[in-house]
Amino acid sequence: MTEHKGDGAAFDKNWKDRPETSYLHWTRGEPENQIQLAFRQHWLTFNELLANQVGEKRCLEVGCGRGSLSAYFADDGWNCTLLDISETAIKRAKQAFEKADLKANFDIGDCLDLPYPDGSFDLVFSIGLLEHFEDFNLVISEQTRVLDEGGMFIGYVVPHLPDCIQKDYEWVNQLLKAIMPEESAQAISGKTEVYRSDALSPPYIKSMKDAGLKKIKAAGAYPLPMVSHSIDFPFSLLPEVAERTLVHHFKDILGKRAAEGSNPWLCEEGEGQAFLLWGRK
Repeated sequence: MTEHKGDGAAFDKNWKDRPETSYLHWTRGEPENQIQLAFRQHWLTFNELLANQVGEKRCLEVGCGRGSLSAYFADDGWNCTLLDISETAIKRAKQAFEKADLKANFDIGDCLDLPYPDGSFDLVFSIGLLEHFEDFNLVISEQTRVLDEGGMFIGYVVPHLPDCIQKDYEWVNQLLKAIMPEESAQAISGKTEVYRSDALSPPYIKSMKDAGLKKIKAAGAYPLPMVSHSIDFPFSLLPEVAERTLVHHFKDILGKRAAEGSNPWLCEEGEGQAFLLWGRK
C-alpha cells in the first residue's frame, strides 16, 4: 500500500491557481456567507472546548492555509503562530492578516518536523490537515511535542464521507455546476487532486493516546450541507444574495439544535461534514 505523507506540492499548486484563496473566512460582524458562518461556529466550539484555559495564550495553527480560524484567536488577543508548507499559503495569510489589521507570526515549515522547541504552545490545532495523511502518527506526535503541559490539541478532520448530510444535497450542487459560467467550470477542472482518508476517529484517537495526550474526546461536526458549484478546496461562494439566504436558513437550523440543549455544531460522527478530536497534554 502506498504511504501517503501529504502532498505539499499539490496544495501549493492549488493555492497559486485559485483566486478564492485570497479570501479570509473571518469577520467581526455577522457572517454573510456559509463559510464565514462555519468558521464562526468553529471558533465558538473551540472556545467551549478550551473552557477557562488561559495560560500564556500561545497558539499554533498547523497547515494554516489562509488562517481564517487563527484570525479569531488573534482578534481575541492570543499570540498566534501560523505554519504551512506552502509558501503561497503563507503569503496569502500574511496579506489577509495585514488587511484585517491582525497580528501573528508566519512560518513556512513541515508538520512532520515542526520548527519549534518542546512545550512552545498552549494550544495547537489544525483545520482539514490530518485526513491528508495515511500515516498521521508523526503529525500528531509533533503537535503534542510542541504543546506545553496542560495544553490542548484540537484536530478538525474532514474525511471523505459519501454518506454524510451532504448526500441529500448533491443534486443541488450538480445543478449549480451545470449552470455555472464556463470559466468557473474550467477553474474547477484544473484543480490538483490530493489524498483524503475516509477514516473516522478511532485510529486518530489511538495515535493521540500513543503521543501521550489525555482526556481525549471526539464528536462529529458541521451538521449542515455545503451548497456551491464547487465545495472542494478552495470553496467557491455563491452570489451574495444566495449566500445571505443560506446563512439565514442555516442559523434557523442551528438555533433549533441549540434549543435541544447541546452544542449545535457537534453531532454524531459520520453525520456532519467533519469531526473534531481534542485532548490535553
